[in-house]
Formats: sequence, C-alpha cells, structure tokens
Amino acid sequence: MVMKETAVAGRAGSPDGLAEKCPEPESAALERRLRFEKFSHEDGWNTAMKILELYGRKMADREIKKGIGIRIVVDGVLIFQYLMDRKRDDSWLIRKQNTVEKFGHSSMYIWEVNERTHEYESVKEDPAYAVCGGAFPLIIGGEMRGMVAVSGLAHYEDHELIVKALEELKEQEAGK
Repeated sequence: MVMKETAVAGRAGSPDGLAEKCPEPESAALERRLRFEKFSHEDGWNTAMKILELYGRKMADREIKKGIGIRIVVDGVLIFQYLMDRKRDDSWLIRKQNTVEKFGHSSMYIWEVNERTHEYESVKEDPAYAVCGGAFPLIIGGEMRGMVAVSGLAHYEDHELIVKALEELKEQEAGK
C-alpha cells in the first residue's frame, strides 16, 4: 500500500505541538483522480464488462475460482447488478455501497484510515456497512452521484478490479 504524507495539525501527543506528518491513504489520491464529467448507463455497462474481463484474467491461473458480484448505482438508480453462479446474495455489495454513501469515500479508504487510526471500529460492528475494500464512489460533474461495488475476492482484489476498470474508462473519456 502506497501512502502519501500530508500535514495534520493539532494532533494530541505531538511533542512540539506543531503539525505532524500523517500518511494519506492511496485511495484518497485515486478518488481525486478517477472523476468523470459524465457517467451514462452505457458507461456503467462498459465498466461492468471491463471488471468481468479483468476478473477472467485474474482467475485464469487460479485453481479455485471464486465468483464475484458487481453492483453499479448512479443517481439512486441501480443501473447494473450481476451475481456469478457461485454468488448467493448481494448483501456484501449493499454493505459496501452503504459505506460509500455514508462516508463519501471508497470503502478501501475507510479500511485504510481504520487500520491506522481505528476511527471506524464501531462501524465494523454494524451489519449495514463494510469496513473493507470493494466499493468506489462515482464522482460525476464534481459530485458523488453513485458507486461501483465488487464482492467475492479478497477485499483488496475487489478494489483493484474497480480501480483498473475506472482507469480504463477515464482513459477513454480523455481520448474523446
């Protein structure tokens, strides 16, 4: 995990009382970079297809292939959901969605911050949320208007599938 250092003012226990260095989660930089001017239902479909393609490549060499679920919501509308044959329900997708919608950050960001500060420990006990990677906000026109969630692999792999798919969509947007 790559962390960027940022200054945090007024932290208790600082020997000199000045700002301390505090690493910024890598996911915070991704959230700033992976923003879109528009995100259509077709973009949602293309993102989901890219996630499935990336999943297929990732599973090609694995003996045990876990199924995944994908959920994409924009402006409160479920524009895509798919559960592979080995998935039985969408509860983790919804928990991850709830986390993004409540905190305005990727679920990986929440996990990264919690690993350092334990700020979200109480949220881990709430079955409506998931303090783990696998859901990413869709910032469209400068506002958080949706999210993409993946569940089924290790949480960092779920996160990686989303990020790689959104990076490709962003490259396509830039090329137009």
